[in-house]
Amino acid sequence: MVGESPYLISDLDKRSRRRSFAERYDHSLKTMIPMRPYARLAPNPMDDAGLFSFATFSWFTPMMVESYRHTLTADTLPPLSPYDSSDTNAQRLRVLWDQEVAMAGPEKASLGRVVWQFQRTRVLMDTVVNILCVVMAAIGPTVLIHQILRHTESDTRSVWVGVGLCAALFATEFTKVLFWALAWAINYRTAIRLKVAVSTLVFENLVSFKTLPRISVGEVLNVLSSDSCSLFEAALFCPLPATIPILMVICAVFSFFILGPTALVGISVCSWRSSTRLSGGRPSP
Repeated sequence: MVGESPYLISDLDKRSRRRSFAERYDHSLKTMIPMRPYARLAPNPMDDAGLFSFATFSWFTPMMVESYRHTLTADTLPPLSPYDSSDTNAQRLRVLWDQEVAMAGPEKASLGRVVWQFQRTRVLMDTVVNILCVVMAAIGPTVLIHQILRHTESDTRSVWVGVGLCAALFATEFTKVLFWALAWAINYRTAIRLKVAVSTLVFENLVSFKTLPRISVGEVLNVLSSDSCSLFEAALFCPLPATIPILMVICAVFSFFILGPTALVGISVCSWRSSTRLSGGRPSP
């Protein structure tokens, strides 16, 4: 384990011993439990929240009630999550950067690869959640609503079939919203960890220098403020469009069965126009 903090989740420690799956993802797997009723009694309710509480941010409700009744102070606020602390994330990012320098050399070391390794697991989980959200969003309008309309036009209508279709539509819409909220919750924590890790690591390196002959004070402030905010926004928003191709494939297949091959021609033309305008830097009308 790197450092003294017991909460550091890293793929490799300083002795290059690869940790087991349970050691790395024990805390994250506990978050997949649907309900953890004793989470509100924990020092930090976000770390011990269940799946529904984490996705809907309901772990924040007791704090909101307390702020309505009394004024919140530094003593009444829960402590910072150790998983989001600057010390933990900066140490993990430094270990990954040292490994990148050792493998590729100081000249060819890539910060992009290090940042990807830092948030890879969480981005992949967010992509899976977004795919499930897209699937649920497609099933409702394309399948269930079509079946409900056919059922209302049928001469032999069964009440239980109609109730079942309505219940299935509600379940898909509820699941879609839940997965969408879960994706945002994952992205927010990923962005927070990446921002504090990069900012802390840059600050520590700057403090270790006696002088800064090749960089100005304005550039330093820009890295610690504007660039770190850009990293935060990139980690927050970039994983979301990853499911657009999957959504386009689902829409294309459904349109093909409903409208025939003509739908594929229309989708191809729209995709080509969008790609050419984006590559040319011109916004679509």
